[in-house]
Amino acid sequence: MTQRRWSEHRVIPGRGRPATSARDRNATRRQQRARSHLEQIRGRRRTSDGPPPRILLGAAAVVSLLLGASFGGSMVAAAQSWIGGQPARLEAVSIRGAQRVPLEAIAAATGLKPGAPLNEIDPRSIERKLSEHPWISDAKALRLPTGRLLISVNERVARAVVAAGGEAGSLAVDATGTPFAAAESSDLATLPRLTTTDAVLKDEADETLALAVELAYRLPEFDLPLPLELFIAAPSDPTGYSLQLPDLKPRVVLGRSDFDARLSALARLLAAGVPEVTGSDSLDLRFADQAVLRGAPSLPRSAQAAAGRGRATSSNARPAG
Repeated sequence: MTQRRWSEHRVIPGRGRPATSARDRNATRRQQRARSHLEQIRGRRRTSDGPPPRILLGAAAVVSLLLGASFGGSMVAAAQSWIGGQPARLEAVSIRGAQRVPLEAIAAATGLKPGAPLNEIDPRSIERKLSEHPWISDAKALRLPTGRLLISVNERVARAVVAAGGEAGSLAVDATGTPFAAAESSDLATLPRLTTTDAVLKDEADETLALAVELAYRLPEFDLPLPLELFIAAPSDPTGYSLQLPDLKPRVVLGRSDFDARLSALARLLAAGVPEVTGSDSLDLRFADQAVLRGAPSLPRSAQAAAGRGRATSSNARPAG
C-alpha cells in the first residue's frame, strides 16, 4: 500500500490563508516589511506638510487651556483670537510706580478704551501722553501679546509750596525749583511754604526757589526742624533768605551766604535757651561774630549767649552778607 505524506499547515496570525512552506513565510515577511517602510515614508511627508486640521485644533485647545491656567482669561482670549485669525485686543492695564496719582487717572490719561486693537496701541505715544500729566515726570509703556498693557511711571515729588497769586493759588514746587501743579491741602499742611517778591511762573525752573528748597531741607543736618515758611527777599534786599521755624517767634535772617556757619550758630543759640532770643521779633545772623536781636530789650550781660559766632546782642553792627 502506498503511504501518503501530509504537508504541515500553519496559520499566520491575522491571515486567513495558510503558508504552505518556508519560502511562502519569508515572502510574507518581506511584504510586511515593505508595507511598514512605505507607511513610515508617508508619515514623514504628512509631518513636513503640517498636521491635519483635527490635530492642529486639538493642540490649540491644549495650548489655550495651559495659558488660561497660567495667566487668566486675557491669555485665553488672546490665544483664541490668534487661532481665529483675529487681532488681539486690550484686556487690562497694569500700572507700577503710582503713589500719589490715582490708578484710574493714569488709565484715563492714556486715552485707551477696553477692547482697543492691540496692534493700534503705540507705547511711545502713551508715554508722551502720561508725561503731560503734571504729577508724572516720565513714563514707560509696554504692550504684551496677552492683551495687557504694562505702564511704569515716575511721579514728581513736591518739596515745598509757593503762592502763585491770583487764580493759580498755591503751587507745588519740586527740588529743581519748578512750580508744577496745584498744591493740595495735604501739601499746604506738611510742606515748607516759600514766599517770594518775584512773579512765580508755572512749569519754569527758578534758581532762587531751588536754593530755598535746598536750604529748607538742610536744616535737619543741624538738628533743626523743617521751616514753616521761608522768605525770599528781592535781589536788592540784603536780608536774602529768612526762616520761620515751628514754635519759634523770631524770624531768622540768614542773608545770602555762609549758610552752614549761620545754621550752626542758630542751633547753638536755641540750645542755650536764652529767653530774650526766643522772645524777640527778629534774629539776624548776618553779622560777624554775633547774632543781632530786634524787637526785644537789650540782654543783660549775664544772659548773653555764646554762640560760636559770638554773642546775642542788640548791636547795630554791619552785616556780613
